[in-house]
Amino acid sequence: MKKLITILASILLVNVYSTGQNVVVDSLVSLIQNTKEDTTRVIALNDLFLEYEFANYEKAKECLDQALALAQKIKYEPGLALTYTDLGYLAEDKGNYPEALKNYFASLKAREKVGNKKGLAASYNNIAGIYALQRNYSEALKNYLPALKLYQEIDYKKGIAAAYNNIGVVYKWQNNYPEALKYYQSALEISKVINDKRNMASAYNNIGNIYNSLGNYSEALKNGLASLEIRQTTGDKAGIAANYNNIGDALIKQKKYSEGEKYLMKAKELATLIGHKEYLRDAYSGLTVLNSIKGNYKNAFGYHKLYILYRDSLDNEESRKKTIQSQMTFDFEKKEAVAKAEYQKELENQKQVAEEKSKKQKMVLVLVSCFLLLVIGFAGFIFSSLRTTRKQKAIIEQQKGLVEDQKKEVEEQKNLVEEHQKEIIDSITYARRIQRSQLPTERYIDRSLKRLNKQG
Repeated sequence: MKKLITILASILLVNVYSTGQNVVVDSLVSLIQNTKEDTTRVIALNDLFLEYEFANYEKAKECLDQALALAQKIKYEPGLALTYTDLGYLAEDKGNYPEALKNYFASLKAREKVGNKKGLAASYNNIAGIYALQRNYSEALKNYLPALKLYQEIDYKKGIAAAYNNIGVVYKWQNNYPEALKYYQSALEISKVINDKRNMASAYNNIGNIYNSLGNYSEALKNGLASLEIRQTTGDKAGIAANYNNIGDALIKQKKYSEGEKYLMKAKELATLIGHKEYLRDAYSGLTVLNSIKGNYKNAFGYHKLYILYRDSLDNEESRKKTIQSQMTFDFEKKEAVAKAEYQKELENQKQVAEEKSKKQKMVLVLVSCFLLLVIGFAGFIFSSLRTTRKQKAIIEQQKGLVEDQKKEVEEQKNLVEEHQKEIIDSITYARRIQRSQLPTERYIDRSLKRLNKQG
């Protein structure tokens, strides 16, 4: 009876979820069909993908293919970044890490063009997550730390909490539990302050894993259940599957085998439903251990084979090679982009130098032209002055000739006057001489006077 009630409740929950999902799907489909804005259509297609992500792989992939083609056509970089990210999620859900990494790198490249720090940090987180899943801790940290730095620069608390959670996971896998716990608790504190349920649930789950590794199973169970409660309210199916696995593991270690098996089976069913290979692998691992403890070796062997199958599909040599190839391709393209940018910068510098040189040459040409115009103007002025001077000189020469002619005439008249004057003076002198010759001399008069005086 209890089992029947549980099944009916599950069916009811699925129906409610499906009804709610259909409303959202219909709304998004209507928006995609009726909107005239291509950018809006790209975003709506990505939102529609989220509705199909764990329900219908073919439709989810179709949405992203359409979004990618449209974003590429209109060269919408934010839309490209979003679509490549979702393509990465879709590949990661299927355990195709090389494909996921390739898309995350493409998203990072698109976001670098836009210069969105928040988006860049998210891309670094996604890339690091793939490396973390492949136990490549150094590459994981190499990408998680820049993500944290970017989030801190823009003071994005939700991103900071997520980065703390992710860095803690790396330290946990390196068996550095104190350092991992420190990061998880920091993530939990920030998440509580901003009421970020997603990161809060992750922090509780991760803290539970640390306590599980330390052998404190009661604390592991407590934190795992706290995480599960939050995720059930948010509808995070992948997170719920992870919680089921962790709670089942903690219960088994507490020798609560029946309860532990229930949670592991729930994890297996949900992971199968959403097609999540990683959590299927973990569920089969837990069921292998449980059946071995219970002595059900046949079942244990069957689950172990499934565990090996999913483990190898997630982490094999070919997958690692493709991952490395994706990294190398991205590094090469990044270096090529840097080289191209530097070359373009050099061309711009050369162009600028050429333009400056051309400006200087034009300026020199203008100055020389101005100088020549001044010289020509000055020469014209001098020529005009010379012509005027020549005219004035000719007039002066003419006037000088007239003056000299007048001077000669005056001199001639003067000479004539002087000659007349001389003639007059000579006449007067001659007359005076004649007159004097007729008058007695003073001595004669004087002697005459003296003679008269003596006679008297």
